[in-house]
Amino acid sequence: MNEPTNLELLQARYLNHLQLLNYSPRTIAAMPSYFKLLARFMAEVKLHDVQAMTSTHLLDFQRWLYYEPTWKDTARSVASQNRVLSVLRGFFRFLKQEGYTSHDPAAEMLLAREPDALPRNVLTPQEARRIIEAPDVQTALGYRDRTILEVLYATGIRKNELMNLTLADVNLDEELLRINDGKGGRDRVVPLSGIACSFLESYIKAIRPELLQGRDSQSKARQSNTPRLFISLRGRPMARNTVGAVVEKYAKQARIKKHVTCHLWRHTCATHLLKNNANLRHVQEMLGHRSLATTERYLRLTITDLKEAHRKFHPREASTRNVGTRNKSGA
Repeated sequence: MNEPTNLELLQARYLNHLQLLNYSPRTIAAMPSYFKLLARFMAEVKLHDVQAMTSTHLLDFQRWLYYEPTWKDTARSVASQNRVLSVLRGFFRFLKQEGYTSHDPAAEMLLAREPDALPRNVLTPQEARRIIEAPDVQTALGYRDRTILEVLYATGIRKNELMNLTLADVNLDEELLRINDGKGGRDRVVPLSGIACSFLESYIKAIRPELLQGRDSQSKARQSNTPRLFISLRGRPMARNTVGAVVEKYAKQARIKKHVTCHLWRHTCATHLLKNNANLRHVQEMLGHRSLATTERYLRLTITDLKEAHRKFHPREASTRNVGTRNKSGA
């Protein structure tokens, strides 16, 4: 068996360091793939000791990463490049602080400027209603799916957050939902709509017990330890791809042409709240954004309001309406 490389040993120590600092397990789990990219680059340039890496090496790696496609053979986004480089900046800072190196080659490394992109699509209230009302609530799975859609729209929570919900996270009396270990390891409590609470109550009291009847003894033991809120037909926690498939399924049934994902429901929830004059800080807290700037993106998605104001108040728009009126009267 091959001995671990210098990079692998120091990487393991760094990840253990992050565990001690209480970093999110999901955050740490993503990092080995970033170090694999660095290892590939080091092999190509025949650099065998990560402690010998210089700022020039890292600049070359940054260029290499820009041109290196993803495993899907697509161009790597700026955000993806910056995630890798941010992890490496922390790694080399750790090496210097712990005395593994005498210098920090990443100290002066600049990240690429990320485009201030807006979400491509947002559902209209009418489209959201059509999708939400698509499931057949006369069946157990249909009722579960309707409940999932109601919760996604009411709270704007992420897919992983929805999958990790337990029975104890639902407070029907206060109409609140507790989200544990969200992105960045942060917990938060978000309000539920009245209709979402109504569906959750019926789902918990009648539908979920029906789904649990099909579980085996092993599933029963797992459920006693982690009573997940949303479960499969066999009484097991829902798989990640199942949740996405549910969202896509009912968008197609409702004949919505947009690419509908769980994250689109998050965009939709935020945009509709702000469009109806919700406080920006409240929306930030509800979505679990660390930065207010992230939430502010959704303000620019209320472009329909801007278009209406432009049509109503711009002088040239008024002139166009007058021309149209004269033409009609002269016909």
